Amino acid sequence: MTDTSRLSWQLLMVGPGIDRITPDIQDKLASLLDLLPATATINVQTDAGYVTISRDWPSHRMETVDSLVDEIAAAPGITHIALPDDPARNAIAQPTSQGQEP
Repeated sequence: MTDTSRLSWQLLMVGPGIDRITPDIQDKLASLLDLLPATATINVQTDAGYVTISRDWPSHRMETVDSLVDEIAAAPGITHIALPDDPARNAIAQPTSQGQEP
């Protein structure tokens, strides 16, 4: 089982069936999300309704991501860096042929 104390995120659960998601099931869902990093959400149907489960990161995480992308994009020889599902950031992180950001 995943040690949830080492994760950089926590579970975000939304839906009318949330009371059916026990701490044991929460641990298992966290393990699934940890093992499947490309999975954005998990949908669980309960007898009380659906629950959508996803990761919730601290707000400072995106600032760290932006900083890392900027550093990588500014490195000599780097002509492009793309992150999935973020066209706005991808447009910013494309240095020109002189190694400067547009």
